[in-house]
Amino acid sequence: MTGAINLALSFAGAALGIFAMVDAFSRRPDAFAAADKQTKGTWTGITGACGVVLCMSIVFGLFAPQTIFWLAALTGSLVYLLDVRPRLREVQSGGRW
Repeated sequence: MTGAINLALSFAGAALGIFAMVDAFSRRPDAFAAADKQTKGTWTGITGACGVVLCMSIVFGLFAPQTIFWLAALTGSLVYLLDVRPRLREVQSGGRW
């Protein structure tokens, strides 16, 4: 049972990390400055490193979901997705109104 939960968390984390990495890579560099966030290179690097660590939990089994590295990588991806991405979308779409 525990193995199945770890595997499900590993797959969910890897999918989240890959999505964050691809999204950061696909955004315009000027949107990061307009959103008053770190540069595109910084966020691409952060989400890329997080995506690699999260994917390594599936491929090599190195970072299981209960390790500190996996949790740090998940946190980095979630910060991008929950804080940076909504602001970038708002800037690129022209705002709310």
